Amino acid sequence: MIDLSVPSDTLGPFNFKQFVKKDGKNTFKYIFFDNYDYIINLHDKGKLRDVSFDNVQKTILCSSIHLGYDLFVCPNCGNETIVAHTCSSRYCTKCGSKSSQRRAAYVSSMAFKSKHRHIVFTIPAQLRFYFIKNRSLLDGLFVVARNTLASLFNDRKYRRQKRLEKKKGIFYHKKSNKSQYLYKDTTDNVIFGAIASLHTFGRPLDWNPHIHVLVCEDAYDSKDDKIKNFSYMDYKKLRQTWRYQLLSYLDRHIGNDKEFQSLKSWFYRKYEEGFYVYAPKIKDEQTKDDIEKCVQYITRYTSRPIMAESRIVNYDDDKKMIHWFYHRHEDNKRVDVTESVYSFLNKVLMHCPEKNFKMVRYFGFYSNKSIKTYNRMAELLSHKQKRVEELKNDRRVMIEKRQKELHFRYNMIKSFQRDPLLCECGETMEYKESYEPFGGNDKNDREYRDRKILKAKYSYEHRKKVNK
Repeated sequence: MIDLSVPSDTLGPFNFKQFVKKDGKNTFKYIFFDNYDYIINLHDKGKLRDVSFDNVQKTILCSSIHLGYDLFVCPNCGNETIVAHTCSSRYCTKCGSKSSQRRAAYVSSMAFKSKHRHIVFTIPAQLRFYFIKNRSLLDGLFVVARNTLASLFNDRKYRRQKRLEKKKGIFYHKKSNKSQYLYKDTTDNVIFGAIASLHTFGRPLDWNPHIHVLVCEDAYDSKDDKIKNFSYMDYKKLRQTWRYQLLSYLDRHIGNDKEFQSLKSWFYRKYEEGFYVYAPKIKDEQTKDDIEKCVQYITRYTSRPIMAESRIVNYDDDKKMIHWFYHRHEDNKRVDVTESVYSFLNKVLMHCPEKNFKMVRYFGFYSNKSIKTYNRMAELLSHKQKRVEELKNDRRVMIEKRQKELHFRYNMIKSFQRDPLLCECGETMEYKESYEPFGGNDKNDREYRDRKILKAKYSYEHRKKVNK
């Protein structure tokens, strides 16, 4: 990923004094830089994961030549310019915003023009500990949410399965299916379409993993080859099924834990109505706009920091105190928090996902492998709605066009009417070569970035003392 808005003066030294004047101190980049010694100490003691530490380093060095750059040369006059590489870090607001916009463009383009339901599957506070203790369990939350919806859309099959389980005393679908996905190996299913996103935090930045799902209310009945509408949802059944699927999943992975077994029995007594699931219905006249807003919301924090930098009111780098705010879900009342920056960092750093972990998943006819089902749904919806629904390949062309419009060069031209690759002589500069400062070994990369940051930090702190 390259940033075509970065000028060629990035070849100069890494100058945080200039950065602070431009962007201020209320940014993740500066807060990480100013407290880099504390972050190193956490990592050395084993209290900070490698993936979090790497993302912090990349955020600090974003848009500097220390992450490499691309060289462009004018074919007419020979003028040169460089474009510094950006970090693509989970903590970088600039890179994360770009990535989120690209993902939102993909999701909104793939979604049919049908009514969708935004469903939020939550986890009781007593169970959240297991997911931070063993982060591999987070991957299964997608499966649990998907199986809950599969049970709802295939209610007749699900009720028959439950009767067999009760009669034989076995977990029926586990023995009858090879896949962990419910009803994947069976025929004559009702196939739904869903896009799921994982959030591991609440507004107060606490550990609160939950799944956001955008579900199409029109499903494909493979037995009768027709569309089946599911605008009505039984909330009690949805909550109880989510409770059963979640506890069954945890039971298979941590069933030998005596504390969990007693807790499991307590949950069935305490939560007779099931675990909380939020599933508001979208009004007919607001379908298109609400889908766009919902897509932007569920994909917003999949590639960017867990909070906007605008929520940081003030960071005092001398007293090491930070003032930030959030709005409560219950009454939307603003809550101001003033705390130690170390406490703030501990909250932020624990939410970085593992390397290559997919924060967004696609199920049913929205999955990449379901081209035939997707195209058949497009044909049936076109007849039902009396308007054309594009096939999957046509949508991919449209997606590429929308994502191309998000490229930095197009944004610069659109926003400032200036082409960053246009030479003074009027010719467009051409790519010549790239510079990569390291060979790709993660450990060596970490050591290289560490040296560059410490050198910049020593230089910056020396200037502060001289200025005082």
